[in-house]
Amino acid sequence: MSSLRDQVLSQYRNAAATVATSQHASPGSQTTTTNTPPEPSQPTGTDLKALAMQQLLQRQAQLLIKLHEFLPQNADTGVDEDLLQTRLDDLASVCMTAFYAYRFDLLPYYWRWIYTDTLILMSYHAILKAAREDSFDENLMDRVVESLDRALIVAGGAGKPLGKQWIEKTLELLSRFWEEAETSEEETQRPQKRIKRDTTFSTHEPFGRPNLSAERTCPRYENWTLERFEKYMNEESQGKLLPIVFTDLTKEWPAFSDMPWNSPEYLLSRTFGGRRLVPVEIGRSYVDEGWSQELIQFKHFLAKYIDPSITTPTPNATTPTQKLQPEKVGYLAQHNLFQQIPSLRNDIQVPDFCWADVPPHPTDSTKNQTPVHVPQLNAWFGPAKTITPLHTDGYHNLLCQVVGTKYVRLYSPEETGRLRPRGMEHGVDMSNTSELDVGVLEGWDEDGVNDWESIRKELKDVPYWETILNPGDTLVIPIGWWHYVRSLSISFSVSFWWN
Repeated sequence: MSSLRDQVLSQYRNAAATVATSQHASPGSQTTTTNTPPEPSQPTGTDLKALAMQQLLQRQAQLLIKLHEFLPQNADTGVDEDLLQTRLDDLASVCMTAFYAYRFDLLPYYWRWIYTDTLILMSYHAILKAAREDSFDENLMDRVVESLDRALIVAGGAGKPLGKQWIEKTLELLSRFWEEAETSEEETQRPQKRIKRDTTFSTHEPFGRPNLSAERTCPRYENWTLERFEKYMNEESQGKLLPIVFTDLTKEWPAFSDMPWNSPEYLLSRTFGGRRLVPVEIGRSYVDEGWSQELIQFKHFLAKYIDPSITTPTPNATTPTQKLQPEKVGYLAQHNLFQQIPSLRNDIQVPDFCWADVPPHPTDSTKNQTPVHVPQLNAWFGPAKTITPLHTDGYHNLLCQVVGTKYVRLYSPEETGRLRPRGMEHGVDMSNTSELDVGVLEGWDEDGVNDWESIRKELKDVPYWETILNPGDTLVIPIGWWHYVRSLSISFSVSFWWN
């Protein structure tokens, strides 16, 4: 363990030396990197403020290096550590103020860079304290991982030569270090003290499932080649694409076998014992009043929103109906989990169909997006009754079901005018989302505000398609198609957007 401990300390020592000499910003400059888009012109005063923050950050890096140099002797370094921590907190606060002052896509790159380096130094300070006191414990690991994950999620791991790559390498090193420490501790721990977790997630559907109409159910296929798929998308459909389901596109994924995503234990092991932070949507749907977001540890997300018995077993929980139900709905939705946690990316494969030539939007060319060179991946993980409201995307979509079951309803782009697209809301264009709540229209959910009976009559003759996705199913959602998604059980899905 001492060897890995030394590697961790060396990794941080080198990072601090880099920060001490980094030029994040200079008066009049907009970015110090060449791999980011040009920034709009900013007032000189803003640049000077960033320059002052850079200099303050460099001084804190130098102080941390000094603390490190005195580490073996445990001597008086002359460094006011309380003041050092206050300065790092101040730096993070100033950066967050800048984040709120700009629209995200207009935020000068160097503010994200300074924020990333600040959180790296925060975690370094915590590591140094633990090394001096020989007190590497659970609380320390929680704080260190939180700092590094905030840099990844909030700032995108901005910065060179540290940034995202350095953080990923450091988290992997920390994980190996802590795993070795835990293994040593478990060898002396009595078996009855270890927490026992369920082998797999419950497949129970606590709210039942809709009855599918035979004439509206999406057709299911298998054994299609890429050429066969392209022919369907471009020739056979003749501009009238329909959503279809494939049952064999993901059968080789490790997530179904050696790397089982239906195992809480496995997911915890891939997320640094559940310490990794994830963004969670709180509420039934993002268009509901009271909807919010929070960053929480993955293990807390599992325990609080997925299955409370995972970490606190219920004495008599022998059947799914006896398990505790979370009071609120929490959804890890549309998050690029695989960029944040690359180890999970290895458990899945991009379906070959994502490299197919596909047609543009069938009814509105303004909805077409800039071509993407590689598919955009997102994770969707939540309990039963998590909902993605009726909406449409600017890409073709493969929705792959890995764990649990989901109900999906789809409407053609030709029905857009009858689906009541939203308008501008609080300065945000919400026209890709419908005002209609399918759950309320079908009586699955309650809403005492709108006159849903008249809306039901209005939509009576509007055709739609529907399906229930089981593990291993992949739904093709053509560009422009409106779709409503509802989890019937604990559910984990992956979407691939491409054009």
